[in-house]
Formats: sequence, C-alpha cells, structure tokens
Amino acid sequence: MEENNNPKVIFNTRNGLKNWTLENLKRQKNNKQMLRRQFLRSGLIGGVALLTGVGMLLSKGIASAGPEEVDQMGISALIKALRSTGNAACLSAADKLEASRASNTDYDLHLRNAGLGAVDAEIIAGALRQASLCEGPALRSFSMSYNPGLTDAGVVALAQAFPPSLTELGLVECAIGDEGGAALLRWGKQAVGLQIICVEGNRFSARIKKGFASLAQERKNLLVVA
Repeated sequence: MEENNNPKVIFNTRNGLKNWTLENLKRQKNNKQMLRRQFLRSGLIGGVALLTGVGMLLSKGIASAGPEEVDQMGISALIKALRSTGNAACLSAADKLEASRASNTDYDLHLRNAGLGAVDAEIIAGALRQASLCEGPALRSFSMSYNPGLTDAGVVALAQAFPPSLTELGLVECAIGDEGGAALLRWGKQAVGLQIICVEGNRFSARIKKGFASLAQERKNLLVVA
C-alpha cells in the first residue's frame, strides 16, 4: 500500500485496484446497513407469517375433524408428551391413558416420586394447555408430589396450565419456593372446583404460607395442607 497525502484517497497500485474515496466507503457501509435492516425486517415478517400459517393449519385440523376426533386430541397430546420424557412413571401413565381412551371418561394423572424435573413439568404443562382447548375427558386429580427437581420453574409452568376441571392437586416436597407458591395461589383463587390442595414440605416463606391459610378461609369447601 503506497503512502499518499490525500486522506480521502486509498489506493493500491500493486494489485491495480480502483481508487476509493473515504466518502464512497462510508456510502458503501451505509448501504450495507440499510440492506441488513431490510433483511431483518423481511425475516421478521416472514416469521410472523409462518407462525400465523401454523396456527391456521392447527385450526383447520380441528375444524375438519369429527367430534370424537376432537375430543381425543387433548388426550393424544398428553400421551405423546408423557412418552417424550422417557421417564418410567410417565410411560406407565401414558399406557394407562391409552388403555382408557375408549371409555372417554375423566382421568387422574399421578406421577409421584418419579425423579421428574422442571423440564418434564414444562413438557407436561404444554400438553395440559393443549388438552384444555379440546372438549373431551377432563383431568380430575393431579399429583407430582415428591419430585424435588420440579422447583419453581416447573411449578409455575404447571400452575399456568392446570384446567378448571381439576379437583385435587398434590405437590408435596417439590422444592417449591415463593415464586411457585405465588403462582399456585393465583391459580387456586380461580379454581372454583378445587377441593384439595396438598403442598406441604416446600420452601414457602411465612408470607406465602399465610396466603394459603387465607385461601382456606375464603373457600370453606377447600382443604389446604401447606
């Protein structure tokens, strides 16, 4: 690269490259930035369109299915989710649900002391949300007690997915702290059909324990063990 006294000019005589002024380089940089913004904008629009398309396909699938097929979609999603964990207790529960599908009756899901963690809870929560969108067999009793790997993360996900049909809930000794406890309290105040909730042996502060005591006083037909 040769030296030159004009700060606006950069040239290379060895390779015979064109001379570029600093103004041209700046203009080129600005053009690249503009193209990048346009690319990102088009990618975002495309992503939104893709998500919208997926939603439309799901809606179309439900709309085109018969009543009995729609009723079974929720159970199918839950069975698939349970099996995807690879956990022995979940696999057994999935087999029981599969065997009971023909009866089309409400069901219980008990996964106690199964070595489940927060990720497993989030997978199950996603299936519960999907099941709640379909009419059909409803979840009555749910327990994942004695799974200390659930922690706040798993319990918050579950609390956001529990259906209104739930009458019994067990989350004993699941290493739940105040974040998970608060999520359960928010859900519990809306769960008018809930009759029993057992959440003792967790890591609640005095404030959260007081919240559960208040919930029990407000709901005379609800047994709270915290």
